[in-house]
Amino acid sequence: MSKRLFKQSVLAVSVISAFGLAGTANAAKSTADSTPTIDNIATATYSIAGVAQNPVQSNKVTVNITQSAAFSLVAKNDDGDLTDDYNKGLTVTPKGIVTFNHTLTNSGNVQDTYTLSLAQGGNIPGSPQGSGAYDLATSNVTYTIYNADGTPKSTTTVTGTEFQSRAITLRPNEYADISVAAKTSGNVGGDTQNLTLSAVSTFFSSADTTKATLTNINNSTTKVPVFKITSTVSSTLNLNDPTSKVTYTIKVRNDERAAYATAANNIVVIDNLPAGLRLAEQPNLSASNNATIVAGTNGAGTGFEQDSIRVTLLNLAPGQEAIITFDVQKDSEENLANLKSTVNHAVATLDLGGGQVIYDTTDPTDTNQNTANFYPSTDDSEVINGTANNAIGGDSTAPLVANQRAINLESPSSKQIPTTTTTGTQITQTAVIKNTGKETEGDQAGEIKFTITEGANDKITQVDGSVRIVYDADNNPATPNATYTLVKNGNGEYDLSTATPVDGAPAWTGMAPNSSVTIQYNVSSSNALLDSTETTTVNLVVGGQDAPAVGDRSVQNTTTVKGLGLIKEQALNTTCSATASLTFTQSPVAAKPGDCIVYKITAFNQFATTDARFSFDNVVIKDTTDRFNNKAQVLSSSTTPAYAIRLDDVANATAIPATNKYSAANNDGTAVNGTVTTLAPQTYAAMVFAVKINPDGTTP
Repeated sequence: MSKRLFKQSVLAVSVISAFGLAGTANAAKSTADSTPTIDNIATATYSIAGVAQNPVQSNKVTVNITQSAAFSLVAKNDDGDLTDDYNKGLTVTPKGIVTFNHTLTNSGNVQDTYTLSLAQGGNIPGSPQGSGAYDLATSNVTYTIYNADGTPKSTTTVTGTEFQSRAITLRPNEYADISVAAKTSGNVGGDTQNLTLSAVSTFFSSADTTKATLTNINNSTTKVPVFKITSTVSSTLNLNDPTSKVTYTIKVRNDERAAYATAANNIVVIDNLPAGLRLAEQPNLSASNNATIVAGTNGAGTGFEQDSIRVTLLNLAPGQEAIITFDVQKDSEENLANLKSTVNHAVATLDLGGGQVIYDTTDPTDTNQNTANFYPSTDDSEVINGTANNAIGGDSTAPLVANQRAINLESPSSKQIPTTTTTGTQITQTAVIKNTGKETEGDQAGEIKFTITEGANDKITQVDGSVRIVYDADNNPATPNATYTLVKNGNGEYDLSTATPVDGAPAWTGMAPNSSVTIQYNVSSSNALLDSTETTTVNLVVGGQDAPAVGDRSVQNTTTVKGLGLIKEQALNTTCSATASLTFTQSPVAAKPGDCIVYKITAFNQFATTDARFSFDNVVIKDTTDRFNNKAQVLSSSTTPAYAIRLDDVANATAIPATNKYSAANNDGTAVNGTVTTLAPQTYAAMVFAVKINPDGTTP
């Protein structure tokens, strides 16, 4: 929440009333006033296994001491950030409508008129203006003016074009809720588009033109479901056996790897079989996610048998996947165009409303496909030879071929890591290769390989030379497993056929049917950012004779940086009593000279309790006093009033330390600090101290 200050002696209004009107705001507030403030931030340092970790800085807390004339423009959408003047991160479909909410408040004691306007663009750090825009002529703005007691006074709705230079007059403590239903144009998934709302005060324009204008910048990101369609076939169709059948499995995933992916409701999935195929006599139709599946006769064949399926009422959130299965057999009245490679295609459609319908298919020759209208051009592709398509929104289908081999890559892992590791604090990521076919796998060069590809976070890296595989020959816990090392070749691939035994393992002879290999590799970190992540992709590369065209070929392992979390809160204590009942908050509080503010800094070890290696030692919690030395006095057990500084272990994030177990003190009057000896995973420590506001808010 940024503030722009006005100094007008004819205007005098309580800071509490200004915050009272803004108390329901869900996003940033822009304020024009003359409020001296105290802004305060805490810091902390710590180490793991004797290695210093990145310093941590708390949130800022603000105390407003006095206030004269003010008006405010509040961005009210719940965007998760109370510290800015933006409605940011809202979502909208391509050519859709997004609603931005604002409140304009006259918190002075004179009537004022405000001129309101909308403008394309606006600078938001981290949310730049993209190629999308807003069509003001087809957008609507509704503003409701409220009396000082909160009762509605009037409501007006105009187009965005008519809203330009719109004047609103507000009496003292009256306010207007402004809702902008903004229609986007020219935007596809991932595009961002900004819209600036400005309010110009007539009163302050004559008093100080440099401080008369407040702005909120609105931002929306274009969100749209991204379908990843994978069609596979279970086995070979025996044309000599009229009863032979195969199972088609269609997986439709809302691809969460696209940053703009959003939930999809009422998806329709269609599979019209190619000529020569029909649904089996017992088709065993199945659709997950509570969707509905029915048989039809819309396939390419000319016979009268059922040869298509249609799935409706399918809903998918980002990262969710629906599985559709049905059995197929040869249509005795029709011929297959290609006995060795019959390709079956699936289609996913979604009505976005407003005449916008996504049509996505595994068939690159289908002229109905229109995903380029909704996704970036790189985020939809088709593979029709049965190999994995790991691109975002990548679709694939497998030809119906004879194949006795089957192998999958599965079971990705997710681990936590410190900002900086030693050898002892590195973590091990894993993935599992399963041989579900009938042949030995990985005994021949080039037959089973895999790659490990790092993501963009260069602070978290795979440890060279740490790749091992653990072979489970029979999936029997009573039978010991065997461990082998692998070295990547010149193409960056690890070939199972080159496995070298360690720890007494026998020579490598490949994977027997129904066996598994667990890939293991170590990950280290160096000065990584707290809460940052790294996604490492393990890709399975299958070759050799009759290489299977089905099966999962890629997993993504996630490494998340954890460490010390630090939260700064404050509570108003008007009596300055050490036994007063306190309500702590991260939001601004209103105080007057003579009041006390109690600060609480809570440290938290973010690591999971399952890994005892990540216990913190020598956690120094510090709050420097130079931010408020000229406005407030730090209290202690020896001051009047007396308020003891305390630093202790606490049970949770809301608890208050009972004692000064770790001897926190106001050292030399420059900082309040103390050192927590040990902070185990998922445990808290907190420090509290109080300051008293000087008589006039400044140094006497």
